[in-house]
Amino acid sequence: MADPDFRTRLVQHDMDARTYALTLRRVALEAKSANGPSAATSIMKNANSRIMTDHCEMMVEAMGLAGAGWAGEDFTEEEREAGRIYLRVKSSTIAGGSSEVQNNIISKRILGLPDPSSHTY
Repeated sequence: MADPDFRTRLVQHDMDARTYALTLRRVALEAKSANGPSAATSIMKNANSRIMTDHCEMMVEAMGLAGAGWAGEDFTEEEREAGRIYLRVKSSTIAGGSSEVQNNIISKRILGLPDPSSHTY
């Protein structure tokens, strides 16, 4: 990999993904002992969305134009699948509860911040 910026982002992504996996295990164990999910669920959802989005964006970037393949004989099955995965991951950031909604849950329930919609100016 000749691009030092891409290499740096790839290494950072790998560290983030490993950290996420370890934290997810810890949160799952805490949820079992507490008989249900904690507020960390929203944090983990946001972290997973970011990690998966970064992963797919770098995968498509590394593949160049071939990573944008959707259909046709000009692309291999792997190239077409990469483009489809990228779009599925992008849509999952909305389908599973948008990051903005998750951020509001985190700010109110975990950090105890006031609801911005009830704030008068």
